[in-house]
Amino acid sequence: MITLQFKTTNSSSRTNSDWKTTNNQYHRLHGKPARQGWYESGQKNYEEYYENNQLHRLHGKPAYQAWYQNGQKSCEEYYENSLQHRLNGKPASQAWYQNGQKNYEEYYENNQFHRLNGKPAWQHWYSNGQKQYEEYYEYGEFIK
Repeated sequence: MITLQFKTTNSSSRTNSDWKTTNNQYHRLHGKPARQGWYESGQKNYEEYYENNQLHRLHGKPAYQAWYQNGQKSCEEYYENSLQHRLNGKPASQAWYQNGQKNYEEYYENNQFHRLNGKPAWQHWYSNGQKQYEEYYEYGEFIK
């Protein structure tokens, strides 16, 4: 079966770009985002990568990314088949304050908080860089 992809447009908003298939699923090939948005200034706001209507991107690249109006990255999230997932000791979700300081890191495996070797699966910092708190999980189970 051949599935076609095409760009959809919305006349009321010239700040978004969506790519869908003929059966109305978000999908785009060749490593390009299926959904993108921009601020009125022209600065990119977000981009999302989909395969068959599921957030999905491989090869260590985020499936969702967003930026502040000043161009500073605000967050990035890694998905496989719409499940938050990232291996090799790297966070599946992370965000930054507008000043560039790390806000939080979350480690997931198959959409469950997970991190081994006595390291936190969830960490949060204040905007001044001071650690606020951390939590430990293995295979989705909270570790005390």
